[in-house]
Amino acid sequence: MFNQKLAIHFSSLLLCLLPLALLSGPFIPDLFLSIITLIFIYISIKNKLWFYYTNKFFYFFSLFYLYIISRSIFSDSIILSLESSLFYFRFFVFSLAVWFLINNNSKLLKYFTVSLVVVFLFALMDGFYQSLYSENLFGITGRLDNRLTLVFSDKMIMGSFIARLFPLLIGLIILNFKSNKYSFLLTFLFLILSDVIIYISGERTAIGLLFLSTVFIIIFVSKLRLTRLITFICALLIIFSITIFNTKVKERSINYTVDQMNIGNEGRVILFSEEHEKIFVTAVDIFKSNPVFGSGPKLFRYYCDKIKKLNEENGCSTHPHNTYLQILAETGIIGLFFILMIVFYLSFKLIKHIKSIYLTPDKRTLSDYQICLFACFMLTLWPFLPTLNFFNNWINIIYFLPVGFYLHSIYESK
Repeated sequence: MFNQKLAIHFSSLLLCLLPLALLSGPFIPDLFLSIITLIFIYISIKNKLWFYYTNKFFYFFSLFYLYIISRSIFSDSIILSLESSLFYFRFFVFSLAVWFLINNNSKLLKYFTVSLVVVFLFALMDGFYQSLYSENLFGITGRLDNRLTLVFSDKMIMGSFIARLFPLLIGLIILNFKSNKYSFLLTFLFLILSDVIIYISGERTAIGLLFLSTVFIIIFVSKLRLTRLITFICALLIIFSITIFNTKVKERSINYTVDQMNIGNEGRVILFSEEHEKIFVTAVDIFKSNPVFGSGPKLFRYYCDKIKKLNEENGCSTHPHNTYLQILAETGIIGLFFILMIVFYLSFKLIKHIKSIYLTPDKRTLSDYQICLFACFMLTLWPFLPTLNFFNNWINIIYFLPVGFYLHSIYESK
């Protein structure tokens, strides 16, 4: 017999373990997400909790899901394309599940916050260990000497993990920890250590994301403005010292970047790397072949080989390494329209919040907690940095996890 209360507690446990699972790569966190989503679907249908499905968020992503499914069905490689699109619905339904679990477990927000704090401490400790010994705590090394891996995996995305979940962590600390010297010291510690380890990670994208979230928090989060400014300055001093006295870090974070960007050599400066630029050109060429509807989800890899054979100057990869170029190449202008609608919504909310700061400072439209969630969304949607595959399950879990917290925050107020 199905025990609903037990199922909710089990799902809550999996959600709290999700940050730790993300340090293992894509399989385990996707398994946790799928179980949480399936339990939510069963409970919500069984109890006729239709309000989780009768909202703009669900309508919007359902339309996007139907569109990418249709693009897969009418693509030149249906099976390959459906591998990315067919079960994509699990990500946005997962956001509803997070909202549902917070509603039905009064202690979940605090438990998840503690879990995220512990996992961050663990990840930061492992990151510093890697920087000293060129392997993580479990003896795993990356394919390149200049990048830090996840704790339980050889995936070289430790910097991305910390940078993308960093605003969520700060928001949850603001929400759940009372303003005292302990929470202040904890926040101060996390801010500095995260800055340093992201720099050491050797991921330029992660460093760019860190800078964006830092500027965003300094401008909009009232409680942490001065603290974030001070910690950022302290972190820069530490980073400067490390760069001077640690030749390995200098080689990884400075020399390697200079070489890739062609700085100091004759000719133009390359923004990311020559390989990135070639892949971007390929994405544009694929987009031009079907600008309205695109080639179909996951089919960049299918077409790029053909284009490269015709023009050796083009680059080829499994994806374009930029969300907007991938959306254009694989789903066309119509697919990009969905992304721009999200950007428009967030921009509208942020402009409204800025007005409230000047007109009614005591009644701001967004709390500091919600601003931190907006910082997560900004990192997801920022167009000018390389990204992972838009349909990759690991990165989509990170994309949609803060959405569940945001849905709870806005509907709780209503």
